[in-house]
Formats: sequence, C-alpha cells, structure tokens
Amino acid sequence: MRIRFLWLLTPLLSFAVGATQLSYQPINPSFGGNPLNGSFLLGKAQSQNDHTADRTEASFVERFQESLERNLLYSLTRSISNGEFTAGTYNTGDYIVEVLDSDPNNIIVRITDITTGEITEIVMPRVEL
Repeated sequence: MRIRFLWLLTPLLSFAVGATQLSYQPINPSFGGNPLNGSFLLGKAQSQNDHTADRTEASFVERFQESLERNLLYSLTRSISNGEFTAGTYNTGDYIVEVLDSDPNNIIVRITDITTGEITEIVMPRVEL
C-alpha cells in the first residue's frame, strides 16, 4: 500500500526546475571588470597598506649643501657645453669632477664617486663656436 501511495504522490511532487548558465563577471578593471570600480579598489588597498616609508627631514644645512652642489654642477655643465670652461678639479662633496683640456680634439670630464671609488669618463668632441 505504501508503494502505491508513493506512485500516486510522485506526479504531484515533481515540478519544473529552471536553471540558468553561471556567468562570472570580474570586479577588478584590470581583468575586464567595470572601470568605475578602480578608484574604490585602490582606496580599499591603500587603507589596508601598513607600509610607511621612512622619511627623514633634511636639515637646512643639508638642503643648502645639496642646492650648492646642484648649482655648481649646472654651471659646470653649461660652461663645458658652451666651450667657456676652465680646466680643473671640482669637489662637490660626493663626487670629484675633473675637466681635462689636454686633448686638442676632445674635452674629457672624469667623474670620481668618493664613496665607491667608481670613475666615469666622458669624452666630448670640441665644438668650434
């Protein structure tokens, strides 16, 4: 009797089941997601970033020294490129710059890094102005 009862209930219990295809849409715009999500994701990443760069403020004297070195190098570069240089040795603190006028066809600039001892030599042809 129970089996008949189940056969009678089976048509009543079966109903139509609908299914759709699963589709994946990425969130990250780098992988094809909506470009409007970019700023949101960047903000979330930056808020979770615990890394902080070690910033040491340079003192006035250090900034002044760096400014003097930059000005010296700029003026030396300009005078060499204009052909109005004087041969000699210039010490910028971190580098020793030697301008050699021994070759009649070329201007030789030798730069020595004081900390590492590395020497770079630049040979520039003379330009008649």
